[in-house]
Amino acid sequence: MKNLIIMLLCLSGISLSAQKSQADVKFKLYEYSEAIPLYVKYLEKSPGDYRATKNLAISYKLINDIDDAIAVYRSVVTMKESNTEDRYEFIQLLRVQGNISEARQNALLYQEKNAGEKASNLIKSIDMYDELMIDKDKYEVTNKSVKYAKSVFANIPFQNGFVVTAQGDGIDKSGWTGKGYTKLYSTDINFSQLVPFAKEVMTSYNDGPATLSGDGSTLYFTTINKKSILEQDVNTRKLQISSAILKDGKWIPVEWFKFNNSNYNVAHPALRNDGNMLVFASDKPGGTGGMDLYYCTKQNDNTWSEPMNISALNTSENEIFPTFDNTGNLYFASNGLPGLGGLDVFVTKNEGNTFGAPVNLKSPINSSYDDFSLSTNNDLQSGYVSTNRFATPETDDVAFFSRKVKEVVKPMEHTIIKITVLDKYTSIPLPYVSVSIKDNQNNLIYKCMTDPNGQVMVEELPADHYKVQGLLNDITTTIATISKDEFSAPLIEKTITHNDPRFTLSGITINTLNGPPVSGVTVTCENISLNRTSSIVTGEDGKFFFQMEQSGDFKVLGEKKGWLSSEAIYETTKGLDRSKDLYVKIKLSMQQPTEKDVIRLDKIYYDYDKCDIKARAAEELNRLIRLMNDYPDMIIELSSHTDSRGSNAYNATLSQCRADAAVDYIVGKGISISRIVPKGYGESRLVNECADGVNCSEPKHQENRRTEFNILECPSCPQVVK
Repeated sequence: MKNLIIMLLCLSGISLSAQKSQADVKFKLYEYSEAIPLYVKYLEKSPGDYRATKNLAISYKLINDIDDAIAVYRSVVTMKESNTEDRYEFIQLLRVQGNISEARQNALLYQEKNAGEKASNLIKSIDMYDELMIDKDKYEVTNKSVKYAKSVFANIPFQNGFVVTAQGDGIDKSGWTGKGYTKLYSTDINFSQLVPFAKEVMTSYNDGPATLSGDGSTLYFTTINKKSILEQDVNTRKLQISSAILKDGKWIPVEWFKFNNSNYNVAHPALRNDGNMLVFASDKPGGTGGMDLYYCTKQNDNTWSEPMNISALNTSENEIFPTFDNTGNLYFASNGLPGLGGLDVFVTKNEGNTFGAPVNLKSPINSSYDDFSLSTNNDLQSGYVSTNRFATPETDDVAFFSRKVKEVVKPMEHTIIKITVLDKYTSIPLPYVSVSIKDNQNNLIYKCMTDPNGQVMVEELPADHYKVQGLLNDITTTIATISKDEFSAPLIEKTITHNDPRFTLSGITINTLNGPPVSGVTVTCENISLNRTSSIVTGEDGKFFFQMEQSGDFKVLGEKKGWLSSEAIYETTKGLDRSKDLYVKIKLSMQQPTEKDVIRLDKIYYDYDKCDIKARAAEELNRLIRLMNDYPDMIIELSSHTDSRGSNAYNATLSQCRADAAVDYIVGKGISISRIVPKGYGESRLVNECADGVNCSEPKHQENRRTEFNILECPSCPQVVK
């Protein structure tokens, strides 16, 4: 029997291992739809496997199942093996979903671990969301390459149509992607057929994107650097720019670009209309990071000048896919400048050899996906942009955008839709609920957030049939339907209810000294009953929210580097009636230290006639320890005080014992004894009238029984503003 049990356990292990191996094979072959159920089945029994969980999240992302990708990434970012880039991917998916609030919270956590230009631009992008979406209804956007089940992108004008870069259909396929190599093709304005272009100069590997001279006789295009073709790793093969001229109807290769290098990428050429400037992307050493944009100018002998970094445009991330219009504007894609997510298209005015500040082209030209390779010759009244917003993120398409013509109509009354979201149990209106309106084909028509009164007002929605639903804390509301007939009335009112049996902990972090909100505070809420912890970083308003299970005990604490953390606040939902109560409200006080401050630690209690450090007292002293670690030059006096009851000598001895015990605890946590002066003052420094012989209440005596620390020295502490 023992041997049978061992055999069964071994077979179970083999089965689990086989499931993971099969999933990994599918993942490496880019067969994400087939990898997903294998990973799901494996993770049901091995939920702590970081690599498998991350691969599952990536698989969902790459088949464009954003909601499931987000759900899995929520697990990924909590794992001990998780890194900052996992959280960055999570943030980008939240932005795609339109969950801007949660994206910002995670962006602040990302900034804590990865401060710098990338993090600050990410937060700026999120804060600019409304501004970048303001023009979303000013253009019509249609997929021009929808008929092709492969990537088609980077179109440039040619004769009466375009030259595009597209994946081939032949037997030659990339050993890394399993898909056809990209080549150049010509097509008409309707993208009705892709015809091989410049076949004479195409290589056996990926070719494109490209640029053409104004007369169409000179071609520059991206291809693989021949000296790096023998490299075995996709990350070590480098791109280069090749060139060709049209002679007697055939393309002849010429070596007109001498700045290629097998050690780094040189790609994505763009010729200015006058032919005197070439802009390209490269990760050559000496740039600002990632791929940077460079320019060369045509010299008298028709050679190109040394490349110059366009520092006004480049960031620590990638600036790629430059294009010119016929007036000298340069368009390019960046995932480093503030945008909607992924690559966004920017425009800069080029005059001579100078470039103006980059301007984001906003939605709907840009989206939360990758948008790049823009072409227009009528000042953005219409044009084309490459994007992966339509199908899976792996597949690029060419989208046509055109500015909508404003119809001149007489003023008339229009129907207003008023949506109210209520808590199911208490009928309290709920703010910050994400509300979506979809048509009968389940297309998202409108999305917004409820105001502080739990309401949304929607105007100028075309008369049609709609479904309305909200989402808060990952729980959906009931669904309300709107029929086309209801639009005959000036006002349509709908109420949807949120069925979350948990209580909401609503709080704010404030500055102890003058009361304003404190941003950047990491607030943790621990469900002591379930041993489960969640956290959030406060924004400018200092507010935070947590969901609290019924019949639970909770501990809430706020921390920020350089600040004295808040006191731990203990709350319970035991005894609360969910049919009557929704919110538990608290306030966390934070303080920034300055020299000569005297700060009271209120919750350090001792047993009668004892000096031992109890658990709650240790928790309070840990606040001081964190602060002293933040300021290594801080020296303090730690003092203990008693009330007036008992003799002076007894109280002096007891308070000194307690001060010494507190110091011993702090030193035991790694703080040098040279930084702390313990002092027991007994009853010599009462804070109220309760001296010997005065009849006082117990709360009054408690005011005198206190532990304080006086900051004697701290050169690095914030200076007092006088």
